[in-house]
Amino acid sequence: MEEDMLIGDVCRQADCTPRTVRYYEAEKIIAPIALAQSSRRRYGKDTVSIIRTARLLKRLGYSLKDIRKIIDLTKSRDTKHRRLTNRIRKLLSESLSSIDSELDLLTASRCKIVNFPSKTEMCQSCTAADCKECGELIGLRTLGLLEG
Repeated sequence: MEEDMLIGDVCRQADCTPRTVRYYEAEKIIAPIALAQSSRRRYGKDTVSIIRTARLLKRLGYSLKDIRKIIDLTKSRDTKHRRLTNRIRKLLSESLSSIDSELDLLTASRCKIVNFPSKTEMCQSCTAADCKECGELIGLRTLGLLEG
């Protein structure tokens, strides 16, 4: 018998809320495999990976329709009549560009932030009336973390 989980188990393993699980169920991205004796839904072991994949695709800007198609393709055992459409293939290829751009932004931000805590340690004992002159804060301004 397939190992199954209650919604709380799914949430813990997929790092999401019950609302997220219900949302993907309502959108037909996932489906419960059975009802427990107490009428609570039980989910299959693949539910966690499906939710993680759907959340990643959503974060990358995919529509629910496209997410559903991609998830359906991954669930299908018989791929003879299920093909990865040119549109989905193009979307997946374009995702690589988006991922690369995000990685570049995150890497640049990390480089700016990594030494910031030690560089600004003196701020704890600073008695200046105004921090505008502090060259260290400029690094945060370029990340958009401070206004002005």
